[in-house]
Amino acid sequence: MDYELKVAGFSQDQAILEDQDKNLIYWPKEKLPQIPEIGQILHFSIGTDKTSLLNELLNMDN
Repeated sequence: MDYELKVAGFSQDQAILEDQDKNLIYWPKEKLPQIPEIGQILHFSIGTDKTSLLNELLNMDN
């Protein structure tokens, strides 16, 4: 699945991303290839391996 998310702001170590329905997603800055600007559109592609994605988001591997 492909998603377009707009950078809505930043917290200390996270980017705050907003989808088209105004849902907010908090994403670690270190997981981004570069630090974007507020208002910039980022393109995310989420594959079918949901277990790996959930483990990464929930930091279950540590």
